[in-house]
Amino acid sequence: MTFQLTSSSGLGLATVEDLLSQRAFVFVVDRSPPPNTIAHHPNLKFFKTDITNVSQIEAAVKSTVAWTRETKASLGGVINCAGVGTAAKIIDAHGEPHSLDLWDFALAVNLTGSFNLTRLVLKHLVKVEPEEGADGERGIVIFVSSAAAVRLGTSLLT
Repeated sequence: MTFQLTSSSGLGLATVEDLLSQRAFVFVVDRSPPPNTIAHHPNLKFFKTDITNVSQIEAAVKSTVAWTRETKASLGGVINCAGVGTAAKIIDAHGEPHSLDLWDFALAVNLTGSFNLTRLVLKHLVKVEPEEGADGERGIVIFVSSAAAVRLGTSLLT
């Protein structure tokens, strides 16, 4: 199976390493390449991608699908691990509002980029032959979130 995965660091990297240890094929899309410890693994392919740029995401998905044909490892899913932390108070100590550019960037990476990658991968994933069994699974879609999403709470206001 081939999995398209965002992020070549942190939790994304740990996921890549785990999938590779299970002999999966992993196609990483990120702005930065995976570390040298795994960069030359035969089951790993990296595609430099800005997750906020739809045309780059489209090119990465197209390349992933082509790679599945080359390797004969069917597309197995998409795992969204890309994320940025941009915590700031809504109003800072000087009475200035939170930066709208910072807000837009966080949403572009953490929400819109993951959505775009998923919808573009699903176009191909729905064509994968279903597994045998009652559920007829064709693959997986995983969205990873940070615990900061539930821990920040009111600290943005104080």
